Amino acid sequence: MAEASDARESDAREQERSVPWRGPLAVLAAVSLILVAVSWVSLELVAHPFFEVGGGGHAYLNVGVEGNVPTWWTIVMFVGGALGFVFVGVLYRSLGQASGLSWWFVGALLLLLCLDEDTGLHERLHEPARLLASPQDVPFVWLILGVPLALAVIITVIAAARRIARQTRTLLLAGLGLFFVGAVGLEGVGSQLHATGLGESSWLVAAYHAEELFEMLGVAVMAVAPLRAVRIWRLDRSLVLRVRST
Repeated sequence: MAEASDARESDAREQERSVPWRGPLAVLAAVSLILVAVSWVSLELVAHPFFEVGGGGHAYLNVGVEGNVPTWWTIVMFVGGALGFVFVGVLYRSLGQASGLSWWFVGALLLLLCLDEDTGLHERLHEPARLLASPQDVPFVWLILGVPLALAVIITVIAAARRIARQTRTLLLAGLGLFFVGAVGLEGVGSQLHATGLGESSWLVAAYHAEELFEMLGVAVMAVAPLRAVRIWRLDRSLVLRVRST
């Protein structure tokens, strides 16, 4: 009887599979890298008016410009990740688990970050931040308020993620860390380059391209994080989605 029971458990394990996440992450990361590379090459290495500042190529492809292809790509990843967290939250709630609320909360936060990416709300902190520091001292003066806001978001996500499956929590926090290394850390590097008179240099171009790459890679990691909590169970001729315990 024990052998029969072990055989059934082995068959059950064979029927259950994790949802692939490395492949989707590789695709998202590759597209992000290509967009950043095209932006840098077209600006630094291609001598053509179409790709120069003010040209159509620069407007649509440069990562330093808002509302263009790289921005749209980041928004798509944000929305995909937010919907993934909401969907997995629905699965947990269907099982009567209160942790589903944490998944929904994280999904809502990703949508808020997406809104900021789309509208550039963080840059509107410029005016109130000028009450605390001079743009001559801190050229990207919005960082004065942006840094504590970023810390608040990180602390909030860490608190909410305590009730999220461990595998997903690891990717979520890693992605959030990557995102803010770019959005705040490398933005600060760019600000310092401006302050030291290198605001028109290739160093600044490299800095803001690295900034956007870190942001995109961070969003990509967060976008696939919900997949780590889902497993596919093959039952007869049907496929059933199951979620990991927290």
